[in-house]
This record gives sequence, C-alpha cells and structure tokens, in this order.
Amino acid sequence: MIEKIRTILHSQFERDLFEASLASLNDTNNKLRLNNFAYSIRELSRHFLQSLSPEEDVMNCQWFTPEVSGKGRKKITSEKPTRKDKIRYAIHGGLSDEILEKIGYDLEQRDDFIDSILGIIGRLSKFTHIEQDVFDIDEKTVEETSLIVLKTFSQFVETIQKCNTIIQDALDNVISGHMIQEGVVQSFANIDGLAPHYSLDEIYVDEYKVIGIDDKYISVHVEGSVGVTLEWGSRSERAADDGWDVRESFPFQTTMKYEIDDSFPNSKYEVEPFDADTSEWWDGYYDD
Repeated sequence: MIEKIRTILHSQFERDLFEASLASLNDTNNKLRLNNFAYSIRELSRHFLQSLSPEEDVMNCQWFTPEVSGKGRKKITSEKPTRKDKIRYAIHGGLSDEILEKIGYDLEQRDDFIDSILGIIGRLSKFTHIEQDVFDIDEKTVEETSLIVLKTFSQFVETIQKCNTIIQDALDNVISGHMIQEGVVQSFANIDGLAPHYSLDEIYVDEYKVIGIDDKYISVHVEGSVGVTLEWGSRSERAADDGWDVRESFPFQTTMKYEIDDSFPNSKYEVEPFDADTSEWWDGYYDD
C-alpha cells in the first residue's frame, strides 16, 4: 500500500514529505501525531496533484469547463481547475468521457472514487485546526483514520493504473499494424552496416505500455523485434547460387504518441525515430 503511494511521488521533496508524514504518524509519544500526519498528507496531496496535473494542461483539455458558483449577480466563474479537475486529469489526462465510454471505462466508478478522495482530503482538514476534540486522539481513531487515508491514496494509484490498462487494451488491435506501417517505410542504419543488402521480413510488437497521458497525447513505450534477411553476393553471383542469405532478428524499442481526439484509437500517431539493436551481432567480433 505504502509502496504504491510512493510511485506517484515524482520529486525528492514529495518523497521526503511522505516519509516525514509517516514518521509523525508513528511518533506515539506525540499527542499531535494524527494532526501532524493529516496536515502533511493534505499538503502532500496538493503537491503531487500539481506535478501530476499542471494547471495549464488541465485547462487545455476538451472536457475542462470553468467552475461557476453562486447565482445572479453573485455568480463567480473560476478560470482555474478545481481539485476535482486535477484528480480527473491525473487519472485519464485529456481523454473525454465519450472516449472513455467507447473503450469501456466505468465513469460512475471514477466519479465515486473522485468523491471519496475529495472526502478524505476534507476529512484531513478537520484535524489541522487544533481544537480540544481533535487533540490527543485515541489510538483506535488514529489507526482507523490513517488506514483510510493511506488506502484511499493507494487506490488513487490503482485507479490510474486501471485506466492505463484499459487504454492498452483499446490499442491491442491497432498498435502492431501502426508499427508495421512505420517499419516498412524507414531504413535501419544499424542493419545497413551488417551486409551489402537486406530485406525486411517482419516486425513484431512484443510488448507495450502506456507511460503517460497528457492533454494532447497518450505516450506508449513499445518493444519488439525486426526480422530481416541479410544478403551477400552480387546479382550474378546470386543467380549462380553463389550468394549467401542469413535470417536474423534484432530487438528495437521506441515511443509512440497517439493524438487524443474523438476517433481514438486512431491513425493519428507519431513514432519517435528508432533503429534495431544489433549490438549482439558484434559481440566478440573484435576479440583477439
């Protein structure tokens, strides 16, 4: 549970603040242990939401709508994202509810979770204002409250991971085809240096993983292999059956970026320049 929470802490400051929060919780001799824990965890949530959900990126999302409060002349429009907006962005970036529904994401479950984490943050606020009723809290309340807090933030990580898994599933039927299209039209410089000629036989996508979702793109790390036939011999030599062919497979890895729009998963994507890894071919080549 605690290890899961650590995975969304991106800076050393956030990690140090989390460890200090746990230290406060474990200081059984301090009558303010829960108060200190509540205050520091609430502040930690503010910091990691800032890093996971930059305000400008949230505001760039198609689904973002400024919050309006009050009525009539007292109506106030807040241009900045609310905490709810930031939690939503941290979970699925710029993906709209329409796209999420199309790929099978449970919106009701998401909304219930957002409400629960907002409720927990609100509950933490109760302990940060020191009054007699929240001073020297009994051990049972400390344990129950801290467990609920830690479980909720752990579920936050699980919710992000679950959304990433659903997105990966949506890419199952398209990502291999997209990589094949990309591989067919590019040359592999590392393979060029192995033989006078080569022919591309196949491109396999072995595994891929969503590594980021922002307001515009879904980034996917892709690992696979390139199957080729290395060819030696001139045209006349090969015609006389004096040529030599060797079939080889070389690994590759790259990052694909899928544009977020209503047609996702779609053909709007970019592939970072990549090459085959031929290092094993040369292993021992220069040894005495």
